[in-house]
Amino acid sequence: MLLAKLRISSRHLALRHNISPFASSFRYFSEKKPHIIVALGGNALLKRGQPMTILNQRKNIAIGLSSLLPIIESSTITLVHGNGPQVGLLALQDAAYQSQIKSENSELDLDVLDAETEGMIGYLIEQELSAQLGSERGMVTVLSQIIVDQNDPAFKNPTKFIGPIYSEQEAKSLNSPVKRDGDYWRKVVPSPQPIKMLEHQQKCIRLLTDHDCVVICAGGGGIPVVEDVASGKIKGVNAVIDKDRAATMLGMTLNADGLLILTDVFGVATSFGTPRQRWIKCASPEQLNALMYNFPDGSMKPKVESCIAFVHQNGGWGAIGSLVEANKVFSGDAGTFVTNKYGPDHIEYYDNP
Repeated sequence: MLLAKLRISSRHLALRHNISPFASSFRYFSEKKPHIIVALGGNALLKRGQPMTILNQRKNIAIGLSSLLPIIESSTITLVHGNGPQVGLLALQDAAYQSQIKSENSELDLDVLDAETEGMIGYLIEQELSAQLGSERGMVTVLSQIIVDQNDPAFKNPTKFIGPIYSEQEAKSLNSPVKRDGDYWRKVVPSPQPIKMLEHQQKCIRLLTDHDCVVICAGGGGIPVVEDVASGKIKGVNAVIDKDRAATMLGMTLNADGLLILTDVFGVATSFGTPRQRWIKCASPEQLNALMYNFPDGSMKPKVESCIAFVHQNGGWGAIGSLVEANKVFSGDAGTFVTNKYGPDHIEYYDNP
C-alpha cells in the first residue's frame, strides 16, 4: 500500500512538471534531489524607488515565490536573501531615534541591524512559502553568524549599497559615504568577504537540508562577526556581507549542485544601460572573468564573481536572472547561465530578450 502511494505521488509530481512519470518514479528511489542555493536580492524583494513598507515587501515576495515554487518542490533548497534596502531603513530609524534622544553614541550597530532584518525577512518568506507550499515540508529561518577578517580591506573602501535612493543633490548633503547606483545615489558600507559560518550553525543547517527542509539562512549575507584571538569570543562588526558571496560560501560548504542568484534585472549584460548593451545567455567562468570590467562594484560584480567561484570550486552551475522569471532562469530560457560544460571559450548572447 505504501509503495503504491509513493508511485502515485511520484506520477502526480511528474505530470505537474512535465517530466516522464517513469523517470520521476525511478529518480525517487535511486537519487537525492538536487541541492540548490537560491539567493534573493534585497532589491528584488523591494523594488527600486518603491516605498519601503511591509505590504510592498509581502506583495513582492508572493510574486517571486510563485515563480520559485516549481524549483522548491523539485529540489532541496537553501535560501539566502539580501537586505540592502531593509537594513538601510533600520539605520535611518536608528539615527532618527538617536537624534531625538540626543544620544552621544552615533555609531551604527550594523551587526544588530543585520540580525533584525534576517528575522524580519525570513519571517515574511516563511509565511508566504508556507501558504504556497503547504505545511508538510519543513522550513525554518536560521540567524547566521558569519566570520570575517577584521583586517579585510573592505573596511577602508565601502561598496555595499544600503537604504533608499537619493538624487545627486540629496546625496551630497548626507554625512555618509555614498556611491552612484544606476541613475541614483545610495549610502555604502563596508562589505568584507565571508570566511565561514560558525561551526555549530553549519551542523544544524546540514542536518536540516539532509532531511529536505527549506532553510532560510545567511540573510543579508549573515551577521558579520570576528574572532577575538585573546579571549576566543565572537563579536559583531559594522558591515554588511554581500549575500551572493555568502551564498557561494554556503554552497561550497554544503556541496550544493547549483547557485541561483535572483535579482531585479533580466540577467548579466555587457555595456549595461548603453546603446551597446548585450544580454549574456550562457558563458564559461573564463569568458565572464574577461568581461569583469563591465560589472560595477556593489551590484552585478559580486554576483558574477560568486557564480565564477562556485562553478570553478564546486564543479556545479550558476545562474543569474530576474526573481519573477525564476523558473525560466532555472531552465535556461531566461537570465545568464554559467557553466564549464561547453569549454573555457564559450559565450552566447541573446538576440532580443
